[in-house]
Amino acid sequence: MSESADDIRAAHIRSEEPGPGASGGRSRAWRWNVGLVIFLMMIIPSSIMVVLYYREVMATYYVTRNPLPKSARDMASGISRVMVQDIRDVILLGKSLSNPVILGSSEKIRKTIGTLSASGSLEHFAGWEVYDAGGKSLGRYDYRNLEPYEKEALGLLSRLRKNGGPALFSSPIYNQKNRVSILLIAVPILKPDQTSVDRPSGYLVGVENLSGVIDPYLFTPRKQGAPGLSYVASSGGHILASSNALLVGEKMDRIGLGHVLARFHRGESGGFKDSVKGDRYMFGSALMSDLQGLSTHAWFVVLQAPEDVVMAKARRMRFIMDLVAFVVAPVLFSVDCFFLFRSLRSST
Repeated sequence: MSESADDIRAAHIRSEEPGPGASGGRSRAWRWNVGLVIFLMMIIPSSIMVVLYYREVMATYYVTRNPLPKSARDMASGISRVMVQDIRDVILLGKSLSNPVILGSSEKIRKTIGTLSASGSLEHFAGWEVYDAGGKSLGRYDYRNLEPYEKEALGLLSRLRKNGGPALFSSPIYNQKNRVSILLIAVPILKPDQTSVDRPSGYLVGVENLSGVIDPYLFTPRKQGAPGLSYVASSGGHILASSNALLVGEKMDRIGLGHVLARFHRGESGGFKDSVKGDRYMFGSALMSDLQGLSTHAWFVVLQAPEDVVMAKARRMRFIMDLVAFVVAPVLFSVDCFFLFRSLRSST
């Protein structure tokens, strides 16, 4: 049986008409696509802003974690502790000499000092001399090391006799021949039950290899093999000890470090950046405040390292974050274009 022409035409028209839910499905899909496009348009700049924000946060993180200021404080603290311990040990040595029997014999003085100074922190002392209350020499130990500084020793003794106190340091003395800094210390010889306000039985003066004391506490900045440098300097700008032994005795203003000394004179410490003979460096400095009142001069410690080496990690992090920003933006933009194109197709 053959179909009529009207039946065939009707069936063809019905097949071309959309189903009852087709128009609603296209409408919903179009709205979803437009929503995704708008969402992605907001996400793209937001993502870039987040990446750039954390770029600066990470760079700042690595800058603030620069170890130089903290290491300088640790170095100053370590040196201060050993210097204070030296004072205590010398005072105890003076008390050990307070026995009149010992003070009455130069041989007993030599043996007592030799026995007690052969170990511990006193081994940094190279020579000793004992004086009575009037300033007359009573005995010596290893005097050949103290003899070149006899004039300074007598001056230090005169000041201690006049002003009193538990101990007194000389100004640092630079030994040109051995390239070391020397420090003299004088203490009153007191009996165990006496204090520094009591009349002493005599005085003890010792000469100390200051560079030998400080050297073990010097840090050397080695960030990725950077040629870092550390040193201890006096308020006059003389370098007393350094990780580079050739700098000992040099004046800071003569080797391009006058700005560091100027900061010290202003009472400033911590981290900073500056140029030295055209090269950029990062610094960490700290004041040895523990010696205030015991030393005639305040000292300070400094660590320095090339800025480009210290900042290498921060620059690398910035590059990575920039790379992420330039990758994320095109990817999100491509996804946005895809959904935009899809929404336009579904709307036709």
